[in-house]
Amino acid sequence: MAQAAAMTLGLRVSDVSGQKSARASAVPISSTIGELVQGLLAKMGLARIDADGRPLQYYARLEREGRHLNGSELVGDSLQNDDELTLTPNIEAGG
Repeated sequence: MAQAAAMTLGLRVSDVSGQKSARASAVPISSTIGELVQGLLAKMGLARIDADGRPLQYYARLEREGRHLNGSELVGDSLQNDDELTLTPNIEAGG
């Protein structure tokens, strides 16, 4: 069964305010960061549109490296078990 465990990761996730957090267990290493973020938005109940009705795009910040992850990166290439991610909405200035 260790083989199956090696195919997934467990992660700690919070929103940028720190108000909402979740534990993502058994995240497939073959999934993309973008797929992971979309699944986490639903799990954490985060807004998908802003106050003006525009869609929000979220990014995952990997706290261990202090960088935002690209949505096309693979979970297995970028993350380690028990990494901490912060989901940050992309705020468009102006409008």
